Amino acid sequence: METILTGYSVNPVCCNGCGACAAMAPELFAMDEVSEKPVLLLTEAPVEDVERAMAFCPHDCIESE
Repeated sequence: METILTGYSVNPVCCNGCGACAAMAPELFAMDEVSEKPVLLLTEAPVEDVERAMAFCPHDCIESE
């Protein structure tokens, strides 16, 4: 059974816009061309997908509740 996470976000203060999250989990994140920061595509996501993106974020900007 897949566990769904209902609270995750990207801290824009520490994010440098590298795009690792969008590359690792394109179903969850997309890069905003104007701000050059990631935006969330879903409000709920499988825990495994969020944790994978968190593992590849070089500045630990992806946070979960």
